[in-house]
Amino acid sequence: MLSSSPAAAPPPPSSSDDFFSTASTSTSSDSKPPSPTPTPSSVLPQIPISWPDDGSLTVPWVINLMQAFDWASRAIPPSEFPSVLPVGVFDKLVLAASKILHKEPNCVKIDDNYGWASDSRVVVVGDVHGQLHDVLFLLRDAGFPGDDRFFVFNGDYVDRGAWGLEVFLLLLAWKLKFKLVSFK
Repeated sequence: MLSSSPAAAPPPPSSSDDFFSTASTSTSSDSKPPSPTPTPSSVLPQIPISWPDDGSLTVPWVINLMQAFDWASRAIPPSEFPSVLPVGVFDKLVLAASKILHKEPNCVKIDDNYGWASDSRVVVVGDVHGQLHDVLFLLRDAGFPGDDRFFVFNGDYVDRGAWGLEVFLLLLAWKLKFKLVSFK
């Protein structure tokens, strides 16, 4: 059961390769969400998330989104989600992704002519069911999408887990960053 005043917030995420480092955090007893406290080995996510001025997502922006969602999923009640991702940023993310997704067919054929190099890696993922922490681990373990690493998320993104919205928004962000990140 979630409480509006958690006894102790979880450690803030790190921007280093150790994505889920352990660091101390502090909480306050007022109605504001707990604020993570940086430690020398950790860099906190920039909260609230702001939309890039030029509208172009970068890998560091998406990683910050991942870190913010991870921290928020552990530290604040769901009712405080807009303090992490404001409605305006949510709207821009969904609208920008919808412009790309509307141009693509429902079934994307992936073969040797798809536009990747012969040494590219394809990671096929199915049935994440809204499990944000599983998706974060998967991305950390398999490596982030890039010019030589493509992901195919094959349905059932959000149907059961507690963090379906965060999973969906994270996948949309990667889709915006790398247009060839595929959803089937």
